[in-house]
Amino acid sequence: MPSRAQVGGGAGPRTLLYVEDNPVNLQLVEEIVALRPQMRLLSAPDAILGIELARSSLPDVILMDMKLPGMSGGEALKILRQDPATAHIPVIAFSANALRHEIEKALAAGFFRYITKPFRISEFLETVDVALEFAKTGANRGK
Repeated sequence: MPSRAQVGGGAGPRTLLYVEDNPVNLQLVEEIVALRPQMRLLSAPDAILGIELARSSLPDVILMDMKLPGMSGGEALKILRQDPATAHIPVIAFSANALRHEIEKALAAGFFRYITKPFRISEFLETVDVALEFAKTGANRGK
């Protein structure tokens, strides 16, 4: 599992867990995150390992591909939300599916935000930054 440089101000490293089975997509996100000196990237190739890694490392934010082998990103989100240890972590849906009803369905299911592939790097970083700030302030602890 790759680990990169560490986002944010002087609070120390922030951790992003990326659950993705496509090595090209993973490499692209690794390269983007490497530009952020206060961000550490963890990755898992499927939802089962992603859930295990989320439980063991308690990342600040999870970036979840929606189409994963064995279990979808939506199914993984349900499991993460049912576990008190991971229920508070903002999970960003990441998908090539840009249909409005699919985006609305994912957001209604509890995803923090939804990013469509291909994506703009600025949009990606802004979304991750918003989720990191949300995680830092504890605004999601009550959900």
